[in-house]
Amino acid sequence: MSQLSENARAGIAGYYLQFGGQGAPWLKELSAYFGADNHQKFFSVVFDALKAERGRVEGTVGLPQGIDLETWLKKPESVPDEDYLGCAAVSIPMIQVTQLAHFEFLTSKSGYERKTLIGQARGATGHSQGLIPAALVSMAHNDSEYYEHVAQFVKYLLYLGVRAQEAFPYFAATEAEMADSLALDSKNPAPMVAVLGETHEFIGGLVKEVNATLPADKQIYISLYNSPVNRILSSFRSSLIAFNKRIKPLIDEKKIKFVYLRTTCPFHCSLMEPVRPLFEADIKRLGFSYPGSDLKIPVYSFWDGRNMQNDTDLAIPMYIDMAINALYWDKSIDPAARDSKVTHIIDFGPGKTSQRLTQDTLESLAAEKSVLAVAVPKDQKELFS
Repeated sequence: MSQLSENARAGIAGYYLQFGGQGAPWLKELSAYFGADNHQKFFSVVFDALKAERGRVEGTVGLPQGIDLETWLKKPESVPDEDYLGCAAVSIPMIQVTQLAHFEFLTSKSGYERKTLIGQARGATGHSQGLIPAALVSMAHNDSEYYEHVAQFVKYLLYLGVRAQEAFPYFAATEAEMADSLALDSKNPAPMVAVLGETHEFIGGLVKEVNATLPADKQIYISLYNSPVNRILSSFRSSLIAFNKRIKPLIDEKKIKFVYLRTTCPFHCSLMEPVRPLFEADIKRLGFSYPGSDLKIPVYSFWDGRNMQNDTDLAIPMYIDMAINALYWDKSIDPAARDSKVTHIIDFGPGKTSQRLTQDTLESLAAEKSVLAVAVPKDQKELFS
């Protein structure tokens, strides 16, 4: 048993769990677990869940090349290109699968059994779509029940990704958008872009100026407030290119970073409102329904900071937070920052993007906590030694 898990048993250490969002590569991390003995049940459940629904979604605007995780893992030469792996209908369910594979890895180790880990956790949250696997693991089901619900959550996010792309059916940049973006020294224009540097108020003023020049249905939204100098804008690619062009002199002068995300939908803003009737029909058909009282520990929303244990049913508010509502990461991290019994935040990735965001946010909240990413070998040593 690791020193950290022993300290948690003794009440000296306490955990807060977090799951990241889109934008990070996922296939390499997931592939590393494929074939491992302690992941066989997990992968079998995931493959079966995807197979059960593939016939309904493959060939749609969201999945023109289909989704066949089992073949991709068994035959790496069959894997689609990076652009396709980053599209919403693929990346949304696959990022969750990767996060749950990391959770499987951690909870297969002595001292971190699922119910033990949740019992020692003070709360959980997720960055954007990460809110959804955070809710799943916080229910602390026993093995047979847990894998049944893994299948349901995989289907839930598969359909959310597909319907999101149907609601915003602009899968790829046009040739003109690609050319306009390259002329501004930016590659791969997407419906979401990170603008790094300066304050939210300063960038918000620039957004307001540019919005005054755009049609009402092509407005730009500050959709994610990740840290004091890190935020995401969401809109049509053409609008974000227009914003880039308008502020290019300031970008160069103030060394502001302008980086498009690996996604194909403008999440966390009202442009995704059309997803509601599409996805809610899927929720009803799947019978996806979980009262907030199923959560054994608090799960905190990044939208309003609420404890989702008080939600009547999680199915609707979870996806509205992820797809439509803005994200304020400090509202997710504040409960951990204020809780003196939280000593470690365990991050399930993918990668270490959400780990860095939390470290920056903790600093802005004047709180010191250790943030350990399960995907990072250096952090695994602290988790398991």
